[in-house]
Amino acid sequence: MTADSRSSRPRGFGLFARIVYVHQAILLALFVAKVRDDYARVVQELPLQHVSGIVLSIGVIVAMFCVATRKSLKALSWLRLILWLSVIKVLMVEFWLVAQGQIEWATALRPIVFKESVAIPLAIYWSRSVHIRYLNTFKHC
Repeated sequence: MTADSRSSRPRGFGLFARIVYVHQAILLALFVAKVRDDYARVVQELPLQHVSGIVLSIGVIVAMFCVATRKSLKALSWLRLILWLSVIKVLMVEFWLVAQGQIEWATALRPIVFKESVAIPLAIYWSRSVHIRYLNTFKHC
């Protein structure tokens, strides 16, 4: 397959890649800052939430880098999986905190809206089949 017959880059590819980087960098900074500021409470009460948040953010950044620069289909699969896991994790953690009585609904709604208003559209965008077709053209070059 020559460069001329290569599928064109999907609309918004570069923009959405940058949005992923910025969104995950902000979330990673928030998780690390929370652990640094209140380490004793985090370790006692919610270690899994913060550790999984840090791991998922790093995973998304690495997978996005591999998709954007190395044109890796395997990385695209991982990116999709991790993005959807992140969406589910935020909802489950917030609902669990509300069910435990640790926070009120009004307090839980703010992080859900903030995180999910970006995370869900990103997960939907990167789940489109056009990305597989685009990255497949690089496999044959």
